[in-house]
Amino acid sequence: MKLQKKYAIALLIVSISGIVSWSLLQGPAGPVKPIDQLMPEGALLYIEAKDFSGLLKDWNTSPEKAQWIKSDSYRVFSNSRLFLRLNKASEEFAKAAGVPPDTKFLNDAAGRESALAIYDIGKLEFLYIGRLSSGFAQSPLWQSRSKFEFRTAAGKTFFTRKEEESGRVVAFAVVDNYVVLGTREDLVAGALELLGASQTRPLAREEWYAQAVAAAGTNSGDLRIVMHMEKIAVTPHFRTYWLQQNITEMQGYASAVSDLYREGADYREERVILPRKQMDDDAAITEQAQAVTSLLRSIPTDYGFYEAGATNPKLSLAAVTGKILTPRASGSTTEKVAPQVQLGGGETGAASDLESRIDVEPASRTGNENALAQLQKDFERAQPQAMLVVQGTRKNSDNVLLNIPSTVVLSASADWDFSGVQKSIQDAVAPGVTASRLGLQWRDLKDAGGYSEFDGLMPVAIAVRGKLLYIANDAGMLASILQSNNAPPKNPVSYIARFSHSRERQNFYRLTTLSDQNTGAPQNEPPFFSHNIASFSRSFAKIDSEEVVIRQSKDRIQQTVTYRWAQSPK
Repeated sequence: MKLQKKYAIALLIVSISGIVSWSLLQGPAGPVKPIDQLMPEGALLYIEAKDFSGLLKDWNTSPEKAQWIKSDSYRVFSNSRLFLRLNKASEEFAKAAGVPPDTKFLNDAAGRESALAIYDIGKLEFLYIGRLSSGFAQSPLWQSRSKFEFRTAAGKTFFTRKEEESGRVVAFAVVDNYVVLGTREDLVAGALELLGASQTRPLAREEWYAQAVAAAGTNSGDLRIVMHMEKIAVTPHFRTYWLQQNITEMQGYASAVSDLYREGADYREERVILPRKQMDDDAAITEQAQAVTSLLRSIPTDYGFYEAGATNPKLSLAAVTGKILTPRASGSTTEKVAPQVQLGGGETGAASDLESRIDVEPASRTGNENALAQLQKDFERAQPQAMLVVQGTRKNSDNVLLNIPSTVVLSASADWDFSGVQKSIQDAVAPGVTASRLGLQWRDLKDAGGYSEFDGLMPVAIAVRGKLLYIANDAGMLASILQSNNAPPKNPVSYIARFSHSRERQNFYRLTTLSDQNTGAPQNEPPFFSHNIASFSRSFAKIDSEEVVIRQSKDRIQQTVTYRWAQSPK
């Protein structure tokens, strides 16, 4: 017991002496400055947290992280080229710093208010600045400072070390209650100069950054990201690893800000995106937004997914043919590749051929371009401005197979020609389903204010309410939408989408499992849909829903992304 007490006292004395020497070295604390005024100019990406240590603790102790680490998605990611490059950079950093950048390192360096700026994506050149945490005095990096070379900038000392083989540099300083850590000496020196009375221009005064922050407002979230989109989009490494494959579209933006707010069971992300050039005039944007917002009255209470946004005749036709009528009717019907002949063992038929009729002309399996062109003319005549798509998954009557009911609602500038649209739909689908148009006659029903549907097995139903056209492949969903009368948002929206994760999750697993049965995936890889992609859903199984709302003006795009948890994750 006495030995334990002596050991504890000795440890306390060492700790106190380390903290005292540390505090003496850094000198008296200077005035507190916003961290973005301490970052040298030239950054491509800036991330700031009000409580970085708290965010880090919440993530490290969350069941979502534990599930993610065990998931097939993480296993695939850990074998990716991007992961290997990050691993290599981590190893180079560890050799230069003398300590690995692991969880303990992050916990030691993480203060409350902290920021990270990335200056080169390919070389992973960054600068981190944070309010000092109590744990940094005992961190391996601080304890090994005697192995670093000493430098000074603006009369302040910092430490630097270079790993010769890779050329990786690690430099850090502890000054005025800040810890400054970077992979370039000039970045650390620049931050120390900005802490003084230097005239060096900080990141906060760069035009792209100042405009983005002014548009987003000074009330930042728990986590804020500011991006120089104009430069990021043309960076080779970003273009290589960006998953969305929409680089051309992204090059049209100058900068963007994203603020994350954690509000109990809601995680809300507020984004502001500034285009390089001003968009259409406000009057046209407002008119489209009003058309989109009016469609939100039609959202049913039971749905899996819906989205509403601006449209045109071409986009509307693609949605109706692809989701309701038949995928064969969309796109070109001309085959450019010769059919493949499958040679068998001499068989001249199969049991399934007993169902083939030989007394009637077989149905054509190609779409009728003329009929599809007529449907497009109907759309061009009405000029749809906004489109609502509602979808979900449901079990069939056999309780085994799944189907995906879908409804498309089009809001047009002019009234729809109901009989004309009916005939065009008949002509468009007839070549692919029947040779004599059996089952494609319209019958009228009085339910839900009245609608029409095919009298055969093909589930197509339509309704018209003035400038609104409803086309569905499920009469029950259509009836529900026709009877809906929700109160639209007070402020018009340019786009809105919502996904009910809790409702669709189990059906999604079943559907993706069926999708993977005939993909021929490699033996050493998990099934792409049912394990790899679905593992994202499993990792965040407690999320109830996700919603995206976009409001647009001629000089900016504002997006609100809300993740609603079944219960507060805290």
